[in-house]
Amino acid sequence: MSYQNKEVLVAIFAQAWRTLNPELIIENLDESFRHDSQWVLEYLDYHGYIDYIRGKFHAIKRRNAGVKVEIVPDPYQGGNMLALTQGSSTVFYRIQVKDWKVVKGDLCAF
Repeated sequence: MSYQNKEVLVAIFAQAWRTLNPELIIENLDESFRHDSQWVLEYLDYHGYIDYIRGKFHAIKRRNAGVKVEIVPDPYQGGNMLALTQGSSTVFYRIQVKDWKVVKGDLCAF
């Protein structure tokens, strides 16, 4: 994986969260994509994540509940990741990239 490729995709994901446009994320997912969350026992596959992220962004827009988005260093995988803050809660979103597509997303508290 090229860190340059990952950094471009992290920036695209940040823009998606800032504008609440799920299509920016969806168009960059590999069909083998897997989403894991520290708060959910089962992972989401490509199709499940598409439904999830569209619903999530729609709910945020409907509630007018803004999300502060920052690109921050990833001390565990190298490169950068997203820090997403709503209210007083911050979570981190890491991606793994293969051949210019996102194959893995991890949502966690650290």
